[in-house]
Amino acid sequence: MNKKRLPLALGILSMNLVVMSASVVGAAIAAIAKSFPTEPISKVQMLSTIPQLGQVIATLIFTWLTYKMTRKNIGILAVLFVTIGGVIPAFFNSSLNLILACMIAIGFGTGLISNVGPVLVQEHFEGEERATVMGWQVGFNSIGMMAMTAIGGWLGSSNWRNLFWVYIFGVVILVAAYFLIPQDKRVTETKNKEGKGSFFATLKHVNPMVYIYLLITFFISIAMTMFMANQSIVLSTKGLGTGYVGLVTALSSIGSIVVALFLGKIRKFTKTNTIAYGFLSCALSYVCVLYFNNIGMHILGNMFSGISIVLVNATIPFELSNLADQSEFPLVISMNTLISSIAGAIAPILLAAVHIPVGPGQFVGGTILCLVIAVLLFVTRLGKRAERASAK
Repeated sequence: MNKKRLPLALGILSMNLVVMSASVVGAAIAAIAKSFPTEPISKVQMLSTIPQLGQVIATLIFTWLTYKMTRKNIGILAVLFVTIGGVIPAFFNSSLNLILACMIAIGFGTGLISNVGPVLVQEHFEGEERATVMGWQVGFNSIGMMAMTAIGGWLGSSNWRNLFWVYIFGVVILVAAYFLIPQDKRVTETKNKEGKGSFFATLKHVNPMVYIYLLITFFISIAMTMFMANQSIVLSTKGLGTGYVGLVTALSSIGSIVVALFLGKIRKFTKTNTIAYGFLSCALSYVCVLYFNNIGMHILGNMFSGISIVLVNATIPFELSNLADQSEFPLVISMNTLISSIAGAIAPILLAAVHIPVGPGQFVGGTILCLVIAVLLFVTRLGKRAERASAK
């Protein structure tokens, strides 16, 4: 990448450092529950899940926001929601309802960032440079989660209320985004192919191949949910506990971060089959955990899981950004984010409906699902077809 464009990339990527910041509070659930003895534990546990409500709301209104605000301003608004929503509980923490409301605000902010980040990358980068930056976005998500979880845990070690001070880091991100990201134009000033700027006119002219990639997003979200929801069950059958699962999961993040940072070079090998290799990697993650009984293979399996997330979830927005123009992409990326959230939420219901047993049964099912999709992607040469379609 041109060194002159690196500050621009860092300005956009800085926002991704807080995309997974809602997970910070999860480490303090037990301590928070002790401070609210009259509240049911299920309500306290909602601190970890309720941010998803904010994310869904943000995704549903994101396209509308692009007609009212510039992309840069949406990003700044998103970081403000995360920062203010995160810091308020450091001052006012006697009401669980208020903290829950703040977690929704954090989720709303992170949901906006998840949508506007790829849009900003499409706006300012082209070709493989765009693919590289989108890969970095996934890596910055993981880096931010690891750093904020570690710092938040340290701050809250003596008093859980102090962990919310970690969100003050959002001020640094606000400054970076304000000075490093240039101002752009609202979507309403960018017309579609027939000169129309309305929501439905945009939806009508979306390339049909977009829906194939949205379907792939659905399946990778199902596969990832199957892995994360069943790994502890599979490892417990081998006599391994929660601490062990946490260890192998944490160590695996290193692999996914490295792959994300070097995605541009990796794509020179995988080329238009990057998503297919991602599903192969996902299948290997199941195999390593299910059929081996040593920590090295379990860490490797979790690394394969992280690598698959990078290869698939960074490449899909890249392909969508090529298939959709600047007036269409905000709508397309919000649809992609929404489908990912819905798939993760309904995965347990779908798996129960088709009678796939939890634990090893779902690991076998996940392996078969990923292998079938990988073969279909290789045989149909979907990546090559998308490349030709986007070149028209």
